[in-house]
Amino acid sequence: MESGIADINREGASQAAGRSLNRGPAQKQRVFYFAVILGIAILTFGIYFNSLKNHFVNWDDPGLILKNQKIRSLERENIRELFTPKRASTYQPVRVLSYAVDFHFWKLNPMGYRITNILFYMVTCIMVFFTLRILSSHLRDRASPDSHFRVALFGSLLFAAHPVHVEAVTWLSARKEVLQGFFFFLAFYLYMRGKEREERRRLIFLGLVLFSILLATLSKPSAVVFPGVIMVYEIAMGKEKIFEYLKRHWLFCSVSLIISAVFIFILMKVMIESGGIKAYRGENILSNVLITVYAFLSYIKLLISTINFSAAYTIQISLPILCLKNIVLIIVILSLLVISLISLRKTKVIFFSFFFFLATLLPYLNIIPISTLLADRYVFIASFSYAFLLGILFDRFYVYRQKRFSEGFFKLLSVAIFLFLLVGYSFMTVRQNTIWENSYTLWADAVEKHPESNTANALMGVVYMELGMDQDALKYLEKAVEILPYDYQSRNNKGIVYGRLGEYERAVNELLTAIRLRPDNDSIKINLSVIHQREKKYDEAKKIIDYLIDKSPQNSANLRFRLAMIHKETGQYRAAISELNKSSELSPHIINPYEEMGNIYASRLGDREKAIYYYTRGIEAAPQAKTRVEDLRWMVQDLQR
Repeated sequence: MESGIADINREGASQAAGRSLNRGPAQKQRVFYFAVILGIAILTFGIYFNSLKNHFVNWDDPGLILKNQKIRSLERENIRELFTPKRASTYQPVRVLSYAVDFHFWKLNPMGYRITNILFYMVTCIMVFFTLRILSSHLRDRASPDSHFRVALFGSLLFAAHPVHVEAVTWLSARKEVLQGFFFFLAFYLYMRGKEREERRRLIFLGLVLFSILLATLSKPSAVVFPGVIMVYEIAMGKEKIFEYLKRHWLFCSVSLIISAVFIFILMKVMIESGGIKAYRGENILSNVLITVYAFLSYIKLLISTINFSAAYTIQISLPILCLKNIVLIIVILSLLVISLISLRKTKVIFFSFFFFLATLLPYLNIIPISTLLADRYVFIASFSYAFLLGILFDRFYVYRQKRFSEGFFKLLSVAIFLFLLVGYSFMTVRQNTIWENSYTLWADAVEKHPESNTANALMGVVYMELGMDQDALKYLEKAVEILPYDYQSRNNKGIVYGRLGEYERAVNELLTAIRLRPDNDSIKINLSVIHQREKKYDEAKKIIDYLIDKSPQNSANLRFRLAMIHKETGQYRAAISELNKSSELSPHIINPYEEMGNIYASRLGDREKAIYYYTRGIEAAPQAKTRVEDLRWMVQDLQR
């Protein structure tokens, strides 16, 4: 008995001594981790610093930020409204909420929004480091802890610097990518850490995983692929059969699948209602299958070949379908698939990397045709696989030994090559940031690189429209419609340009075609009404506005204002006053109706008192519109003399 007690005492003393001896290495490890986090933060901020001076661009930024009234308030009612799905509207409430926070602090200063994007990218890259470290330890169980650290360090720094991420970070409307990325990698990290915990603590981790992936999906619905990523990971681990895993974790799997199913339904509904799902491209479904093949290989090329990134791409399929090039590409895809499946027995990292890449790209491969064929932002999460493989490659080179060379030769060479690649990526990223400086630099670059891109030509046309260079705008808009005849937005813009050029018949034809292509788009109908009004065809203009008001009387403030302007032009001043009153009742904080009522009473009806009354109402309604308010004050003073 005494011997047993002595053994226990010796064991306890040994453990205490071990803990004392391990304090040094543990402290050293914390210092290393702090240095890595600081290094990632400095790198990401440094390479994106020159993007802080960039402007908003005319690719969703106006609608999502500049003109979006939903981001103007952080009140509880407005936040609840953000999280309520709307018909024919994207459902990404976390992204919109982040814009609302930005607006609270920065108003419409683009620098503030860019700082937020960079900060989220920074924490995403830090999360990639921790995720790579634990993933390496799970899939490379024979490697040393130092090896796992190096894999995470090499991989996360290259991930942070890779120029393919510029669109996701620098384009303010792509904030959904960095938001989704952070929560996605956080969920994956927590899942892997939770697997190491005892049963009770594991449940807490799995609950945090579900919450994180819910936030990722609320940032961007394509996070619905997360259950597929977990399956890929579990198969790669191979510690238990997949059916046994599903049986043991049925609750977690069920909840994660329910989250995915709900958001898949929401995503499909939104895309159908908004026209995001397109017809199959080409003559038949085989053409679309080829587009999927081309897209998959194009994303691999984007990661490996870091030149000629663009805001818009085109895919040119070789015809006929069974030509040599297409057969070779299909063989390449099948070979990658077979190699990845075979590697499961010996090299788990290849299996995991290929199928992680495939799973996270599935929403973007045009299996269901979407409006954008290729985009840099679509490979944001998938590029994690590439960073993982690069990290392992540099680590293997780092520890390589050859008798003819000194022990430190390959260490030095691997670090030198790594730094060369890191500097190259960083340089390309800094350069790519300048392309996103403003709408003109962005779309001029895209048109130059991909002249057959519908998106590039359409938005270059919009740039020239905003500059008032209508003939140049028309050239690009016509090209956009030639490439994609069902591009209703470019036809709508052509109608506007023709109207400004005084070509009434052409304007009406383009707008009517746009309406046939998108009959539920009321903005096009309003543009047609404006064209009729400009040509003094008041009956046609009024007919359209009356129809739209009857369709949605509660949301007709702007429509009633437009109807009032028609009445004013035709000399029906009392009818105009009536519509302006209704408009002000629906939107009491908009200055325009009060100002117009004041103008009509002052210049048309000769009623000075009522003119002063409505000008004063306008001043009280929108005190933040300082320039307009100052103008109204001068008018009131003139009338009071």
